[in-house]
Amino acid sequence: MSQAEPEIQAYNAALVKVLRSTDPRQLRQFAATWGGALGNRGLKQLAKASDDMVERRLWQMIYDRPDLAELHERAADWLASHPSEPNPSV
Repeated sequence: MSQAEPEIQAYNAALVKVLRSTDPRQLRQFAATWGGALGNRGLKQLAKASDDMVERRLWQMIYDRPDLAELHERAADWLASHPSEPNPSV
């Protein structure tokens, strides 16, 4: 077992727990904690993102994980009822 493997397992277990909660506030806290611990810029940005963005990311992450199949219908419903804003042209 590599030195990083227990940390990866802990990260994945914590992420699944947060996603199962379906609580955007818990995802924000997870992102802040793990973003700092891992030095992960994406997680740090998620921790500081708008409430709407954090909630959208929560449901996208749930929908993308095969191990959360029991929540996929709920995620699909949420995503369908909250269409994303088109990106403005630059």
